[in-house]
Amino acid sequence: MGKEESLKTKLIQSVINYVRSTHAEAIDKAYEYFWDEKSPDEFLKGTALTLGFINFEDWLIFDYKANDKKETFIDIYIRNNKELKAEERSLLDRIKGSRLSLYEVASVSKDKKIIIKDLLVDGDISLRHKTLTRGLKKGDLLATRILTLNGNKVMSGCVYPFRKEDKKAVLHYIDRMIYRYKKNENQDGTMETFLKDYGDIFNIIWINLILNEDNA
Repeated sequence: MGKEESLKTKLIQSVINYVRSTHAEAIDKAYEYFWDEKSPDEFLKGTALTLGFINFEDWLIFDYKANDKKETFIDIYIRNNKELKAEERSLLDRIKGSRLSLYEVASVSKDKKIIIKDLLVDGDISLRHKTLTRGLKKGDLLATRILTLNGNKVMSGCVYPFRKEDKKAVLHYIDRMIYRYKKNENQDGTMETFLKDYGDIFNIIWINLILNEDNA
């Protein structure tokens, strides 16, 4: 793990600890919103449940609008932490604008280099982080957050895994939601602004697919 990846891990945990100690009520409100007032342990088990909590904390600090100024908890943490070192502040400023998106694994080479295609905002991305990408195969479909650390593109740690056969349904749902977003909220909005404003869309799709599969 490179220097920036280690620093990112440390800082993200520090932000989470800060939110837990100073904004407990906001966490409860965000939790209900993220899970659509459902209890995740009623339909998620084992690894999926663990992943769900990781995804929630990622969305909570990167995307959730914590006040009327639409600041994220990373913004608030930076503003209220006077002891941040210059390199820590710089890294947080660089990654705080990142967004979730939907990706399809385009190829996996023998040296485990993985190319993923952003299905919502054009562009292929090369990943080399063997720990986070272990087990990925060509054609796999997932939503995640991509960060640039140590000059390399890496996954942030949050993952929403989808079945290959759900690709059309996922894209159709996102198309419907961005249409409503541009019609009712932001006429000049783009896919990128939509994904930053509504990163929770992937959790909504993920849990609905799981619930529909369970009820089939």
